[in-house]
Amino acid sequence: MSTPGFYFLRHGETQFNRERRFQGSIDVPLNDTGEAQARQAAHILESHSFSRIVTSPACRARRTAEIVAGNSGISIHQEKDLMEFSVGSLEGRLIDEAKKAHGLGKGDSYMLMLPDDADNWQEFVHRVGTAVKRWTKQYSSETLLITAHGLVFCALAEFLSGESRFSGNAEPHYFKPNSDAWGDSEGELWGDAWEIKKI
Repeated sequence: MSTPGFYFLRHGETQFNRERRFQGSIDVPLNDTGEAQARQAAHILESHSFSRIVTSPACRARRTAEIVAGNSGISIHQEKDLMEFSVGSLEGRLIDEAKKAHGLGKGDSYMLMLPDDADNWQEFVHRVGTAVKRWTKQYSSETLLITAHGLVFCALAEFLSGESRFSGNAEPHYFKPNSDAWGDSEGELWGDAWEIKKI
């Protein structure tokens, strides 16, 4: 049985996104721009076929999923393992201010200053990847839409292609497998096994 492709949609903008604050597990809702972005994404996705949405439980991702589903009757499922990467005690802080306080420049990755109570990146990559694997295997005859977060997208891209990728708010992408299997016993397929295209 071949591994199905799936769509991915990062949530629309929140006020924390606009202010460039760490939000992670803080439940920040979409702002007006985010609602409009989700509607635009829904319009784009109208010409693509999917039968089920799996979403992070965060309200910003759930609301994005609801806007995309509209009145279509498409089922929406929540998956806790699609929750955003937690930066622990940095959550809620302005990103640039926190970087400056840690002696980092604007171009430096904040991964270099993560506190002890933050998520572990490799564990996060595995959590996200195995969650998506589980859902796509369970509904292998269907095409799914995953609605989640920016770092969930990065982690999923790394899990499937070995290379981290960036997604803007409410940018739809399609993950297409170039193989009939997920790979080893841990469900990892590396290299060019998955193609990721912005729609």
